[in-house]
Amino acid sequence: MNNTRYRLVFSKLRGMLVAVEETATGTGKSSRGETSVVRACPYASQTPFFALRQMAFAVLLLLGVLPASYAQIVTAPGSGAQVIQTPNGLPQVNVARPSGAGVSVNTYSQFDVQKPGAILNNSPVLVNTQQAGYINGNPNYAAGQSAKIIVNQVNSSAASQINGALEVAGSRAEVVIANGSGISVNGGSFLNTARAILTTSTPNYGADGSLTGFNVTGGNITVQGAGLNASNVDQVDLLARAVQANAAIYANNLNVITGPNQVNHDTLAATPIAGTGPAPGVSIDVSQLGGMYANRIILVGSENGVGVSNAGVVAAQAGDLTLTTQGRLVLTGRTNASGNLSVSVAGDIDNSGTTYGQQNVSVNTSGDLTNSGTLAAQQGLTVNRGQRRVNRNPRRRHQRRLERGPERRPELHRDGSTERDGSKHRGRQCDPAGQHRHACWQPDRC
Repeated sequence: MNNTRYRLVFSKLRGMLVAVEETATGTGKSSRGETSVVRACPYASQTPFFALRQMAFAVLLLLGVLPASYAQIVTAPGSGAQVIQTPNGLPQVNVARPSGAGVSVNTYSQFDVQKPGAILNNSPVLVNTQQAGYINGNPNYAAGQSAKIIVNQVNSSAASQINGALEVAGSRAEVVIANGSGISVNGGSFLNTARAILTTSTPNYGADGSLTGFNVTGGNITVQGAGLNASNVDQVDLLARAVQANAAIYANNLNVITGPNQVNHDTLAATPIAGTGPAPGVSIDVSQLGGMYANRIILVGSENGVGVSNAGVVAAQAGDLTLTTQGRLVLTGRTNASGNLSVSVAGDIDNSGTTYGQQNVSVNTSGDLTNSGTLAAQQGLTVNRGQRRVNRNPRRRHQRRLERGPERRPELHRDGSTERDGSKHRGRQCDPAGQHRHACWQPDRC
């Protein structure tokens, strides 16, 4: 027999399997309940501790705990949260006890949600979940306790990968994922979530433990592949220095605030602050394969000289679309609103796509407006170039206004003409009597 070979023996005394040398005997042990049974592990001669390692791994599985090398969510030292496994193998975060203001703050060295999904346990008692069935209550909670806001702060040099559904177990809550190194979404979604905030910021807290806002100094949020589906969430906020949509984003109310800012949690009011590192080329970039679809959309690019580009689709399907940027605006895709469409740009506007509002469209720019596409409104279209205020008089320099005709919507065509009541008008042919309030696209002729 080889004394480097091991076998597993069930110990009645210990109530478990133990590894012993193959040459070991049960002498003097039988009366104490040691039973020498079990077949030798065929691989143990090559790896003496193989059996022990396999046993340890099995025990971790039974206990619902996996070592960090197998996990996608790893809590940071000192975090009040613990990560275990649900009965069907999903990561389950027993989040930290909430503050008096109802905010549970959890810190991680890694926070990735893979395609099967993950659970944030917000219940003190046994609770049924959509992804994992019944799970035990959160031992960090007191009876009747739950969080209104669950903050997941990631301290890592790597971006978080949100590729599956993140579910709140128990009471519905707001979920924040904050990672200064960035966030990548590819098939991400949220369940039982009132508001979802993805941000590259550092969260700010009040003395009472409330979440007051976010300091954004850098970092990108990228949506790609299978996109982000949060249409079941009341409000979705993307707060980063730059946001790139290479796939579809679905939401109810969507807010995208970019640039180095201090952003208020409740109002999303953004106050510019100093950024770290070089500025991005574009603050909000919707590629040809990308899109933003929501009932209402607000897009803000606050960084000076950094523009916005839409080559895909930005569609407010049941409300208004507001777009503000301190740089250049390039529209080559479709930018639509079922309500009002408001555009405010510090730089130039280049529209070669379709920009349309079913109600009013208002365009304000401090620079030049170049239109080789369609800029139209079902009701009123107002374009204000430069610093002059909008005036209904079509002869006013630097202002153009279209009002709805009885049968046709006001529209600016690629050749620079406008159309009202079925007739075309060139922008330079302004009506001196003001009978047709059509666009005047060559202000020096008006």
